[in-house]
Amino acid sequence: RLIFNVSDLWPESAEKLGVVNNRLMLGMAYRLEAKLYKRSALVTGQTQGICENITRRFPSVPTSWLPNGVDLSYYDPAKILPGDWRNKNGFSADDIIFMYAGIIGIAQGLEIILKAAAELRIDSRLKFVLLGSGPEKQTLMEMKQSLALNNVFFLDAVTKQEMPVVLKNINAAVIPLKKLDIFLGAIPSKIFENLAMEVPILLGVDGEARILFIEQGKCGIYFEPENVQSLVKAVSTFIGDSSASVQLGKNGRTFVNRAFNRENIAKDFYARLKNL
Repeated sequence: RLIFNVSDLWPESAEKLGVVNNRLMLGMAYRLEAKLYKRSALVTGQTQGICENITRRFPSVPTSWLPNGVDLSYYDPAKILPGDWRNKNGFSADDIIFMYAGIIGIAQGLEIILKAAAELRIDSRLKFVLLGSGPEKQTLMEMKQSLALNNVFFLDAVTKQEMPVVLKNINAAVIPLKKLDIFLGAIPSKIFENLAMEVPILLGVDGEARILFIEQGKCGIYFEPENVQSLVKAVSTFIGDSSASVQLGKNGRTFVNRAFNRENIAKDFYARLKNL
């Protein structure tokens, strides 16, 4: 029997982002989506919002929330040494590094980071790093040149084995998405590794993610999606109280251990499968 997992709502996301506009292709894709759901013994969704969306459109389809989680034994800041990552990449010990790591795509709206960096360039300690690759990388690199930003850095993607060391060296993670209703039920998977490594987050995602990680977990600072001034304020708040910022990181590891431990998620899902 088919267990169908949904990490993102396609084709709806592609339509809302304007990536796919062909009505014939969209119609075919929506029909395929419906066919897959209806043939499934269970549809799992990475967020509660995804499950609610599917249940609203297909009330007879059984759904189950299967969130992403994190291996806390692998991402453990107590076991990771910073090494010479900062020195190799041209950063000093005094630099305050804000990093986005992941796909450099359309949905993320990463131009907000460059625009905020332009307003914050007066503080030479602040460095903004975009690590990864994707369809928008070249456009953003050209934007960096046009704005003459010397506080924004693009780094190539690294392996999973290298990520704990990278995260050990940064001060905060910036996690944005575009301001679309469909993202009110989104939880970017990159949140979990950062929090497991006690890296506080600046979260530009409203809805479910904000409720979980800002209001409940107190793991970071929220900024309004696509609002440059809101991100600038979040950065200023973060650097204005270093002890509070460190506590946000500690809160993050505690929260993901309690609510998003991958081992516990797997055990719960196994029990659900046995009930089928």
